[in-house]
Amino acid sequence: MNKLSFVFLICAIAMISADRPDWYPEDEAAVEAKCREENNVSAETVTKTWANEVEDTPELRKFLLCLSENKHLYHADTGFKADRLQYVLKEKSKLNCKDDFVEGCVNAAKDVKPDEALVFDVTKCVVAGAKEHCENVE
Repeated sequence: MNKLSFVFLICAIAMISADRPDWYPEDEAAVEAKCREENNVSAETVTKTWANEVEDTPELRKFLLCLSENKHLYHADTGFKADRLQYVLKEKSKLNCKDDFVEGCVNAAKDVKPDEALVFDVTKCVVAGAKEHCENVE
C-alpha cells in the first residue's frame, strides 16, 4: 500500500509542477519577501502600488526591478518579456489583459534607462491601464 501512496504523491507533485512554467520561481512568496526586505519596502506600499497609487521612490523602483529579475520577467541583456508578464498577471493577479496592451507597455519603455526606471515605467503603465485593458478572471 505504501508503494501505491508514493506513486500517487509523485503524480500529484508532477501535476502541480506542470502548472508552473520552468522559468517561474518555485517559491514566489519568498522572492517577494526577499525583495521587500532588501529594498525596505512595506507591504502597504506594495498594496498601494497595485491599487494604482504608484509612489515613485528609489526603494520602490529597486523593489520592482528585484521582483522582475527574480521572477524572470526581465533581464538586462534580453529586456522585458511581455509574454511572461502576461502569464503573471493572469495566473497570479487574476487579470486577463489584452496582449497588445501588455506588449505596448513593454515597448513604450524598452529604451528607458536605468533598468529600475524601465521596470517602474512598465509597472506603472500596466497598473494605470488595467481597468481599461484587463478583466478579472477566477
